[in-house]
Amino acid sequence: MKLTKMLRVSATALGCLLALISCRQEPDAASGPLAPVDVKVVNHLVAVLGHERCVLELVDPASGEKVKSIRLAQPPNGMAVDGATAYVAEGGPRGAVEVVDLESGELKCSFPAGHTPMSPVVREEKLYVACRFDSRVLEMDAATGTVLNSWNVPREPVALAVSPDGRKIWAAGHLPAGAADGDFTAAALTLVEDGKAVHFPLSNGTQGVRGMAISPDGRYLAVAHVLSRYQVPTTQLDRGWMNTNAVTVIDTDEPDKPHPVLLDDPDAGAANPWGVSFSEDGGKLFVTHAGTHELSVIDFPALLERMKREGRSNEPVSERLGFLHGLRTRIALPLNGPRSVASDGKNVYVAGYFSDSLAEISLKDACKSRAIPLNGQFRPSREKLGERYFNDASHCFQGWQSCATCHPDGRVDGLNWDLLNDGMGNPKNTRTMFLSHRTSPVMTLGVRASAEVAVTAGFVHIQFLEPSGELAECVNAYLKNMKEVPSPFLVAHTPSKQQTGGEGCAQCHAPGVERGALSESARRGREVFKTAGCVRCHPHPYFTNKELVATGTATGLDEGKSVLVPSLVEVWRTAPYLHDGRAKTIREAITTCNPGDLRGKTSSLNNRELEDLINYVQSL
Repeated sequence: MKLTKMLRVSATALGCLLALISCRQEPDAASGPLAPVDVKVVNHLVAVLGHERCVLELVDPASGEKVKSIRLAQPPNGMAVDGATAYVAEGGPRGAVEVVDLESGELKCSFPAGHTPMSPVVREEKLYVACRFDSRVLEMDAATGTVLNSWNVPREPVALAVSPDGRKIWAAGHLPAGAADGDFTAAALTLVEDGKAVHFPLSNGTQGVRGMAISPDGRYLAVAHVLSRYQVPTTQLDRGWMNTNAVTVIDTDEPDKPHPVLLDDPDAGAANPWGVSFSEDGGKLFVTHAGTHELSVIDFPALLERMKREGRSNEPVSERLGFLHGLRTRIALPLNGPRSVASDGKNVYVAGYFSDSLAEISLKDACKSRAIPLNGQFRPSREKLGERYFNDASHCFQGWQSCATCHPDGRVDGLNWDLLNDGMGNPKNTRTMFLSHRTSPVMTLGVRASAEVAVTAGFVHIQFLEPSGELAECVNAYLKNMKEVPSPFLVAHTPSKQQTGGEGCAQCHAPGVERGALSESARRGREVFKTAGCVRCHPHPYFTNKELVATGTATGLDEGKSVLVPSLVEVWRTAPYLHDGRAKTIREAITTCNPGDLRGKTSSLNNRELEDLINYVQSL
């Protein structure tokens, strides 16, 4: 065990050293990143989705050679394989599923599939797709793309699983959907059965859900996620009680009883679990750790037996570090940023998002793991290296978390945190990192003069690391380069000059972003935004005046203090709202949580004006 741990640490350290060295290099202009996000076994080949290269590649693992490369129309997010046909979910606001013939390499057809389709599943001639930013699940005819049914999901479904008989559809939400100032907040699962959708919250503190799989017999679900200890101060990091990492096991006959199992060891976090898969016989459960670049191979029947034997109400499994001791093999992977995982019964294949490679791990002998390069000539830019560091938990004390743990995709986790970074005893809702470098000062009380200062302070106070200049510079470059995700509330076509007053999207938004048009209601709401006085604190282009304002909403140790006006760009995806996350929705933020019209004169608005205002704000 000691040798395994030493090898794991050494591999991680070597990877970090190489990455830091490469940060000094200029990017290779001739070749961009592949960024593999999904992997499937197809007969003797491995199918790999390259997100940034917009490609589906078939790789022969025996030789390491690419057998076929199929160009896709948009960046792919996930795929399902049915025989010789691949269903690739791809794109953003105008997402689609492309149907690909893997033998010929031809694109058969394309189906519209909402905003950022993910995790497609094929069952009995039906295609299921999670529309992440529409917060919907689609059931489609796999041959024609006709939408047969649609169900709402609490927030950002990123993973789907369908029972072998097709009777139960499971969707996993990425983040909590409620307010953050109470005693319970958690992401949820949605079960669709007999056409009806029922939502089941996961364990308190569940956020950052990424992967989900159903056992071959359809009896159990496994969900990978972060299990945040948001109710304790972050001084507890050194005990493993800030962010822990878990796979939740659910008996599908009892969906209201989640059983989270910690993936961390007492002295070694297993940060940011991502991909989940079962072996064909259900005997093994595979979980990738995107933050620590590892694979957990778990004896699943033995895990079920231990959970049954040792589960106690006064000491839940979710509180027990090292619960998996003797039940899993923890393998250091020869890649960076593992995502999806698949197995052919002999080997396990893992996609390395930041290293543009595959890992092949023998199920008989884990020491026989090897890397299969997919893009050997590529050298990452400083921005791409910064994204790697942002997601890398090896910089944190004992590998418990990365920057992305609390800021998934650089945004929010939906939780309140009591941070050393801005004083103790005053929990505040997580703020998005998007546009933080353009809207200084930063943090809720404006305690950091710039995002650059905040990045360094975050490493020091939250990860217990004094970051090198190169590391901080690369992370700042990544954050500055983050791209906006257009709102799902926009009309899905390019706005005309008549609609925008002849000034294009820059009239109401930051320049350089291709966006859809405001709806009729949102255009009326733009005028309400002005007349209600919202624009005074939220002016174009970033919809913040970058000032500290006394709103009267600060409570506890912060009572009477002024709060930094947040940017409203992408506010549709950063719930909950206000400094303490008390407002579940934008409607609550501007109505019940706006007594005395302290943040805009909204109390006198009629129902239509209020609805128009909400629609406009949600379009930003």
